[in-house]
Amino acid sequence: MFGLKRLRFVGLGTGLSMMIGTAGLLVTSTLHAADPGCCAPTACRPTIQGGGCCDKLYEDAAARLRNMNNGCCAPAAAACAAPATACADPAAVFNGCGSASAADCSSGCGLLSGDLGEPFTLVSLFDNECGGNRLTDKGWIIGGHSQYGWQSNPDGAFAGNGTAVNQHEYRHLYLNQAYLYAAKVADGSKGFDWGFRADMLFGVDGRDAQAFGNKPTGSWDYNNGFDHGQYSWAFPQLYGEVAMGDLSTKVGHFYTPIGYEVVPSSGNFFLSRQLTFYNSEPFTHTGTQSTYKVNDKLTVNGGYVLGMDTGFERYAGGGAFLGGATYVMDDKTTLIYQMISGNLGWRGNGNINSVVLSHKWAEKFSTVHQFDVLGTDLAGDRTHPGAGNFNVQGGVAGDSVGLINYGFYDITSKLKAGYRNEWYKADGTSYYTNTIGVNVKPTANLTIRPEVRYMNSPGNTANYVGPSFNGQLYNQTVYGVDAILTF
Repeated sequence: MFGLKRLRFVGLGTGLSMMIGTAGLLVTSTLHAADPGCCAPTACRPTIQGGGCCDKLYEDAAARLRNMNNGCCAPAAAACAAPATACADPAAVFNGCGSASAADCSSGCGLLSGDLGEPFTLVSLFDNECGGNRLTDKGWIIGGHSQYGWQSNPDGAFAGNGTAVNQHEYRHLYLNQAYLYAAKVADGSKGFDWGFRADMLFGVDGRDAQAFGNKPTGSWDYNNGFDHGQYSWAFPQLYGEVAMGDLSTKVGHFYTPIGYEVVPSSGNFFLSRQLTFYNSEPFTHTGTQSTYKVNDKLTVNGGYVLGMDTGFERYAGGGAFLGGATYVMDDKTTLIYQMISGNLGWRGNGNINSVVLSHKWAEKFSTVHQFDVLGTDLAGDRTHPGAGNFNVQGGVAGDSVGLINYGFYDITSKLKAGYRNEWYKADGTSYYTNTIGVNVKPTANLTIRPEVRYMNSPGNTANYVGPSFNGQLYNQTVYGVDAILTF
């Protein structure tokens, strides 16, 4: 009897609760839908299973009843618009019809025309229903890229970090870089903030990014079991950062600010690199670096590092000043000056000064000009820390001058042409390279980079004998192509 009464009471209570709850949901839905800040009408609103922005309407009904808060995002401007006419061109698969409104694709479609579209990133996985992002809204970022490349011959770099520089990086298709990074941006615009960054690289380019300036074995990522045949692991960046207002400071292991070209392939136009980049500029540093934004035009940076290419180690008493400035003259012209001076570690005592000037001459045409000067007392040990350097004239340059000029032309949003001319003079011998190529972007995430590189050095006509190559290393033509997929 007691059980029966309890059952009836429970059933009655449940029924009343359901009635009240249903009425509340109906009232809430009506009030919420009537508000201009809410979602599109029911007829147009995506279903719960479809992931619409009002999926949480019923889940949060009780909270809305309490405060009548506009808890739903506004609909997109064209939430109820009829879908655009699909492009019948087979090339639409390459994201070529972003701006086409006609079925005949008259406004532009295909592999090399039309809108490029928005790239996908790993951070996109954390987008929420209302257009925000759980990571980027808090300053967190993650991303990376994969690069596969092929070159017909070795490209002549003096100072790579391999058993013989680039000797395994031609005549075959290789994974150049599998790259991944994670970071939190230190945003000082709202007061004190903190951040960090960690980068990881695997591929045939791994040795270039290692901290080979450590020289002792088993230090950070150099000679520490991270090399596997042609492929190597590298951890080129790991630093913490704090910021307040217009001042930020990072401490740890990070890429050099010197020069125009960078280690991550996704940051360069060409597959091949400058001789200046490979042979005279540092790749990484360990130390501290502060950056201060003086105004909208001028930003200055400076700090102390343990020489060149070190990873949490000091070699031969390395310690130097690293700093410079960036000046934005106008919306078309930017001037960057960076330098390092002091005990450079494995590179001896000295300094390198680098100036980069970029200018946009027209809507589709721009140029970049770089001038580097290196001066050191490097004398006795003229070999790179990586064993077996193949520069036939005896090792790493003690002094050098590099003058590099680029020209870029945007043919379409998916096709860009580039030219690079370099004069590199190392210890009295001049080297010339001329490289032409294009960047083809079938989609916003994929870049294909074919190129032709002609090298000439009247002062260095010696032969280099390596796997599948026997000829004048610095007097030859090298063909190359690669593909980079960003994410």
